[in-house]
Amino acid sequence: MDAPRSTSTTRRPEAGPAGAFLPFPAWWLTVTDLGRASVETAAWHAVRHVLPGSGRGNGQPVLVLPGFLTSDLATGALRAHLRNRGFHTHRWTLGLNQGFTDTILDGLLARFDELHARHGRPIAIVGWSLGGLMARWLAHVRPDAVERIVCLGSPWRAEAEENRVTAAFRLAEQHWGFSDRTGEVVDLVRRPVPVRSVAIYSTWDGLLHGDGCRLDDDELCENVVVPSSHCGLTHNPAALVAVVDRLEVRLEDWRPFAWGHALSTGVVGRRRGRRQAPDPTVAAAA
Repeated sequence: MDAPRSTSTTRRPEAGPAGAFLPFPAWWLTVTDLGRASVETAAWHAVRHVLPGSGRGNGQPVLVLPGFLTSDLATGALRAHLRNRGFHTHRWTLGLNQGFTDTILDGLLARFDELHARHGRPIAIVGWSLGGLMARWLAHVRPDAVERIVCLGSPWRAEAEENRVTAAFRLAEQHWGFSDRTGEVVDLVRRPVPVRSVAIYSTWDGLLHGDGCRLDDDELCENVVVPSSHCGLTHNPAALVAVVDRLEVRLEDWRPFAWGHALSTGVVGRRRGRRQAPDPTVAAAA
């Protein structure tokens, strides 16, 4: 979720001029994050059966990457939501996301290359938290094979390195041992991404400062702010509506995100318009 490069795990960084660490979220946001995520999950289960199921995804392959110390179980609802809307979703299949270990880095590249070869077309990537940082890394090392990335609460900026989970991240580094390539990976993550990129994040995040996830102003970048906890981003109904909206819009016909349009198509029904030919491999999701 953050880059393992600072020297202190105990001090609380303060807001300051450019280059300083962003402040931690308010304590009450932190202590309520998991509870708010439970409410968001309940809200998702309450509305998911009435949301329209349509072919908006048209078989577009989407690889979904979990956050730090989570697995494919944590992204099940997100993948189901995308699958119900016509996307061909894929798990990452690497078990627990332990961070930048050689096993994870090599396994993720192999998994991505296998999916790209299977579909014969660029793959969209949706990454939650640390998974979003890994999506940025894949976009740099496989720019011609990544169709677009959507990052949920992913603190890619250097000033977001210190946050509420930094200590846990460093314990993971000590326990599992991060790759010697970690510095190179982090350097790539912090560079502008060469493909269409969307950051979906919350100013109510209890684990990190939302500004650490915000993308720079660029023709390939877009930011969407949602009212969500950090732990609930994969279940929050508003976040899921935003993810679908940003995945279904064609790159050649890109339009800026608008809540009115996203809600009308994501809650009321499918948008009329041109569609891509269905992917012949969509019959079964991996």
